[in-house]
Amino acid sequence: MNNSKFSLVLRQCRENSGLTQKQVADALNVERSTYAYYETGTTHPSGSMIIKLANVFNVNYTMFMDAVGDTEFDNNEEDETYTTLSDNSWQEREKMYTLPKSEQTLLVKFRTLSAEQKKQVVELVDKLRGAKK
Repeated sequence: MNNSKFSLVLRQCRENSGLTQKQVADALNVERSTYAYYETGTTHPSGSMIIKLANVFNVNYTMFMDAVGDTEFDNNEEDETYTTLSDNSWQEREKMYTLPKSEQTLLVKFRTLSAEQKKQVVELVDKLRGAKK
């Protein structure tokens, strides 16, 4: 296993989100094994996939882009990005993992949609809510 900085940051983002590898892979429309390769450092995703990952985890894509360039993560070196992800400060933000699994799955998939697709989903939800009244 190649513990690159990228793979460590990616795994920490997923764990902090309370998602499984399968949930993330489904949201990205890739096989679980493909996503697992990203987390183990076996392969690195394309630039467009990095943007999708950032959307899934609701983080700035530059965090991943900065990490991709490093081939090894040196545990003896202080690393600001990894330290920030490893501490408990992320717990202060609203936690997606407190949602029921069905809502987590919906949110993860929603985050990977284009702006136009998101607009259509919101309109559909509004329409469905109006039908219930």
